[in-house]
Amino acid sequence: MYNLGVRTAQRFLLLPPALEERHNDIVNESEDYERQWTGWRPNRVAFMILGSTVLSVMLWGWGYWQRRAFSDSSCTLRTSRNSPILADIDVGLSTIAFNGSFFSETIFRQAASPEVDAAWESLGVNYRAAIVPESQASVGGLTPRQVRVSKKYGGGYPANVEGMHHLHCLNLLRQALFFNYDYYKALGGGAFKNEDYVLQAHITHCLDTLRQQLMCVVDVGVLGQIWWDTTYPKAFPDFNTKHNCRDFDKVRKWAEEHQGPEHPPEDYLRPPRRDDVLEGIP
Repeated sequence: MYNLGVRTAQRFLLLPPALEERHNDIVNESEDYERQWTGWRPNRVAFMILGSTVLSVMLWGWGYWQRRAFSDSSCTLRTSRNSPILADIDVGLSTIAFNGSFFSETIFRQAASPEVDAAWESLGVNYRAAIVPESQASVGGLTPRQVRVSKKYGGGYPANVEGMHHLHCLNLLRQALFFNYDYYKALGGGAFKNEDYVLQAHITHCLDTLRQQLMCVVDVGVLGQIWWDTTYPKAFPDFNTKHNCRDFDKVRKWAEEHQGPEHPPEDYLRPPRRDDVLEGIP
């Protein structure tokens, strides 16, 4: 029979030795578990903080990569060769509405005159070559075999900004139009001071340069059509479209500010090595 014992007016059950030993083991295990759990709590909190920090860093890095991957500068590098210009300016992108009017002429379309020439000059069509520092030459694909400035005058490479050259070529094509040709031939300036065969070569060089440029950056936009003539409506292409454009003025200003001297001294250019001189104009 079980014995009953009383201690300080409290009744309790006396267990057999085997059950008493098992009871003590359970109590000890419970205490050990409680101590382990209590010790784990700070570690669990630290782990959660660490995990949150790592996740935050990963999300920030992903967001930064997204911004870089789709930034205007990144898009420029995907659609153009690298250039020392991009180290100095952000050409950006903005939406510009083209003036594609068929009969309403801008100043750039008008017949030859000093005012029209001034408008084209303002675009930088006759800027001199910029001077690219030797430290930035490789960025633009310039090599030691090309013309260089004498170290006496700071060194570097004379190099024309291609966009300015394209506008120069477009301006020459404008001057060579049948209704402008006689005007500029009589002035005898620029390309028109050369013999006819050289002038023709210059004009066709410009024509083919622009052909290649337009094919290289072929515009995938589409031209819708509009109705005109309220009496007998007819369809006509809508040339007044919108385009994502780089900041031309920033590029033009860079080209203007980095021009070489207008009247360079005779020893301005470094003498070429014999192996770097071609037999004729390519």
